[in-house]
Amino acid sequence: MKKTMMTAVGFSLLLSSVVAGCNNPNPSTSPDGETQTSHPSSTSTTSKTSEVANVAYAGSLQLVNDNYVKPSFEKSSGMSYQGRGGGAFGMANLIKAKEITPNVFESIGTAPIASLGSQVTDWAVGFASSPIVIAYSQSSPYAPELNAIAKGQKPLSDLFQLMQQPKFHLGRTNPETDPQGQSFLIMMKLAERELHLAPGTANKILGPQDNPKQVFSEEGILSRLQAGQLDASSAYMSEAIQRHLPFIKLPNTINLGDPAKKSLYATEQIQLSSGKTVKGSPIEIYVTTISGTPNPKAGEAFAAFVLSKQGQQIYKDNGYNLTPMLIWGNKSHIPFAVASELPK
Repeated sequence: MKKTMMTAVGFSLLLSSVVAGCNNPNPSTSPDGETQTSHPSSTSTTSKTSEVANVAYAGSLQLVNDNYVKPSFEKSSGMSYQGRGGGAFGMANLIKAKEITPNVFESIGTAPIASLGSQVTDWAVGFASSPIVIAYSQSSPYAPELNAIAKGQKPLSDLFQLMQQPKFHLGRTNPETDPQGQSFLIMMKLAERELHLAPGTANKILGPQDNPKQVFSEEGILSRLQAGQLDASSAYMSEAIQRHLPFIKLPNTINLGDPAKKSLYATEQIQLSSGKTVKGSPIEIYVTTISGTPNPKAGEAFAAFVLSKQGQQIYKDNGYNLTPMLIWGNKSHIPFAVASELPK
């Protein structure tokens, strides 16, 4: 009789335990398989995780953003990251047409940002630079000569002679939609003058500005180079470093990577098909947030992360030259989270 009563009591306790577990509104499973009760703070964590930093960026930032900034940002913020890249002017046009709704925009230069209009954003912070280089393919028949130029064993002027060869396949990006494409054309003009090349060298190499034999998308051009479809290509030094591509450095007088030479760069310019004139200027990466798009706090958090010590180190490790932070536009409209990362 006692044994029967004890069994009944045990069953009653077990049943109570099961019922209590079923009534727990927030059960969760730990990595080791044990059931745990979620703490009140899990509500805020879930909310934070649902925030998405939707980043539109210049195509040259694809590798550093998607492979390095993304995991570090997600880990430190608890928020998610989505990225989309392309020529900076092209991305700006998509934003204006509301075909994409990013809450952050990283641009090369401020012109694409300014084109959005003050209702979209009226501020930006510049934080890094990357000079133009000539990246090339080791499978190119011209590789031995390009290697010699890269090592300083042959003069830089030989590079411009090579690029004039009829069978030399050179790639560059579209100056109508991409700041790199504009910078490359201006670099060629500066090179002709500063390196004392023969008059007309730039035109002989480039052909028309929209030369279909040379112009490719910014996000795909280096893949073409790596596949051996091009002998050489315009690139930012950071891209060449990230992709482990051999490249030829250019002097600061022509590479558009030295903010101290702003006045020199501005002495050359190009005219776009729209009639707009673009003057040479230092290549600088700017970040801003976009008004009226989803998850604005996540956008602010991403911009702040980019400007933080951790974010800056990521860009430095990937071949960018960190510059003193440059503020464009209305400083008073910079969100507090972003402003807190600016030098005091």
